[in-house]
Amino acid sequence: MARNGILAAAGLLALYAITMTLLSGWAAAVEQFLALWYLMIPLAIGFGIQVGLYTKMKATLRSKSMMTTSGATSGAAMLACCAHHATDVLPFLGLSGISIFLTRYQAPLLLGSIGINSIGICIMHKHLKRITV
Repeated sequence: MARNGILAAAGLLALYAITMTLLSGWAAAVEQFLALWYLMIPLAIGFGIQVGLYTKMKATLRSKSMMTTSGATSGAAMLACCAHHATDVLPFLGLSGISIFLTRYQAPLLLGSIGINSIGICIMHKHLKRITV
């Protein structure tokens, strides 16, 4: 489960690096990352935590054979896990230099994504506690 979370966090950072490198070059990718690392690292870690929690939740439900609860809990967990990814994409698009508006508001968008990510982690943790009791 932790492995899935680590891979997810690394994957999100890799997606950023690939996107920035393809759109603006390696030097721009490194420069932007160094300028906003204090926001990008927590965002990636939060995403990894959510993936780890979701993986654990799925394994717990599978071992308990709770089919009825599984559908509702998995649906809620996926909503909590994935709803914020619309906001995750916006800062990365802004970092590519495509949009002046997004570039101007990179930090607030990343902060908003981290906040939504934190809410998702709390919701998933609450669901996981409920199904493991």
